[in-house]
Amino acid sequence: MVLAGPRVRPWTGAVPLPSVPRDPAALDAWIAAGEKAAGPLRPDTRARVVWADPAHPARTACAIVYLHGFTASQGEGAPLHTGLARLFGCNLYLARLPGHGLRAPDAMRGLTAARLMQGAATALAIGGAIGDRVVVAGSSTGGTLALALAARYPRRVAGLVLWSPLVRERGDRLDPLFRPWGTDLMWLVHNHGHDVTRGAAQGPIWTGDVHVDGYVALAELTRGQMTGDTFRRVVAPVFLGYYDRDPAHQDPTVSVPAMLDMFDRLGTSPALRRRVDFPDAGSHVIASPLRSHDAAAVCRATRDDLHDVLGLPYARGVDPALCDAIHART
Repeated sequence: MVLAGPRVRPWTGAVPLPSVPRDPAALDAWIAAGEKAAGPLRPDTRARVVWADPAHPARTACAIVYLHGFTASQGEGAPLHTGLARLFGCNLYLARLPGHGLRAPDAMRGLTAARLMQGAATALAIGGAIGDRVVVAGSSTGGTLALALAARYPRRVAGLVLWSPLVRERGDRLDPLFRPWGTDLMWLVHNHGHDVTRGAAQGPIWTGDVHVDGYVALAELTRGQMTGDTFRRVVAPVFLGYYDRDPAHQDPTVSVPAMLDMFDRLGTSPALRRRVDFPDAGSHVIASPLRSHDAAAVCRATRDDLHDVLGLPYARGVDPALCDAIHART
C-alpha cells in the first residue's frame, strides 16, 4: 500500500500563447484588469509595461520580458531590468507569476507547473505585442520558464538572459516529493502539519509564506521541463550568469553543475552563448544589489552580451556606464 501511494509527476505538457491586445492603451487596461482580479497585491508587485517613451507608448524594435523567481517579485531584478531596457530603448514587461505577489499567506495554494508556464506564456505574448524582437530575462525559476519558452517557441524568443536559473535545486531537495506519499510527508515533516511554511519575509520583494503546492509546482516543472530535449531545442542566444567562487562558496539555492550541464547541451551556436561566473556575488540572487555584492558586474556583463551578441544598439542619450552606479546594499 505504501508503494502505491500518490506521488508528484513531472509535468511534460505545453501551453498555448494567448491573444493579447496590441494597442498600448488597450494592453495596459487588459493587464490592469487581470491584476485587479487576482486579489490584494503586495506593494510594487503588479504586472505592468514600462514603456520606453511613456508619453507616446508604442511598439519598440526590441522588448525585454522579465520573469522573477520563486517567492519573489519584479523587484528581484531591479534596477538592472529597468536600466538595461532604458539603455537599449526597449519596452519592458515586468511579469507577476501566478501565486506570487499576493498578500494572502496561502497564495500558492493550487499552484501547478502548468499555471506557472501559462503565466510565462502570457508574458511572452505581451512581449510580442510591445516589441518586434523579444528578449526574455529570468531569475532562478524565471530562468526555468524562460528556457522552456525558448524551446517551445523558438521563433518568438530572440535571446535569453539567465541569472542563476533553476535547472535543479541544490541538493535535490525536491526529490522526496516523487516518492509515494511524498507531498503528505513534506506536509507532515517539513511543514509540521501546516499547509503553509511561514518564514521571515526577506524585504518587500520576497515572501516568506509558501504553500506546499508551491514546492510541488517547482518539482513538476524542473523534472518535466529541464531536460536534455528542452535544452537541445533552445537555439536563441543565451547569457548565463551564476555564483561559484569554490565548492564552499557557491549558489546555496540552485545546482551550479546542473546549470553548467544545461549550458553545454544547448542547441544555441557556441558563438551565441556566454556563461559568466560572478565569484564575488555571494548570493543566489546575483542581479539584485539588495542581496548580491556584485550586481554592477552582472549588469555590465549582461549589457555587453545584449550589445555584442544580440546586436542591440544603445539608445541615444543614455550612458552605457549606468551599470557603474549600482552599489550593493546588502
